[in-house]
Amino acid sequence: MNQKTILSFGEILWDLLPEGAVIGGAPCNFAFRMHNAGHRSIMVSSLGSDTYGTKAQKELIRLGLPLEGLQFVSQFPTGTVEVSLDADRNPNYYIVPGVAYDQIELNPYLEKIVRQADVIYFGTLAQRSTRSRDTLHWLLHHSPPCAVKVYDVNLRKNCYNKQTIQESLLQADILKLSDEETDEVANFFGLDNKDLIKMGRHLVSQWDLRCCLITLGSKGALAFDEDGETIYQPGFKVELKEPVGAGDACTAGFI
Repeated sequence: MNQKTILSFGEILWDLLPEGAVIGGAPCNFAFRMHNAGHRSIMVSSLGSDTYGTKAQKELIRLGLPLEGLQFVSQFPTGTVEVSLDADRNPNYYIVPGVAYDQIELNPYLEKIVRQADVIYFGTLAQRSTRSRDTLHWLLHHSPPCAVKVYDVNLRKNCYNKQTIQESLLQADILKLSDEETDEVANFFGLDNKDLIKMGRHLVSQWDLRCCLITLGSKGALAFDEDGETIYQPGFKVELKEPVGAGDACTAGFI
């Protein structure tokens, strides 16, 4: 296998589930899946100097992920999310503001490692703060021309705006979003998401993407490429134990 260098930028946080705290964050989930696939997977984030920060370090070590892309701040806590599940076990999130991953700074290590990147994965949540957003966009602008930039929209209530999504789309090569997120994206950019095939093709064309992936929950996923090809993959019947992070695993498998 040709091992790639994968940078996952953004939130490491603890999902506070009814059953207990579980480490998560879409970039962290993606980084772990790419590591399991045999790639050099580096998580770029910031943790607080607190109990959850210490636990996160230990968990990343246990999972086999390197720590050199992590930063530590004493003024801000490690990120947490209060997760509740509805009757169908679909997650609802309250994302705590003002946390460590809002404070990701550019440093000499990031300036060096980004020039080795084959893939840069990023989302919307960590861009809610100016500091982390500016760091991300510096990395995107200074990555190798051949680096594939994967934008997982991953919208969370009160943590995004149209400008952030628009600037991210301008940087992206591959876009991933869920069928639920097509409502907001369609609203922002004057699109019709009643026909997801038409919308997916339009997104690829409008934003000069190499590919767009739309996940459909239990119904599977749609993929669209720059050559106009459309692929539909039906869902598999599985025993659902935990839906949190399923979309991130799908993205990693797709990449």
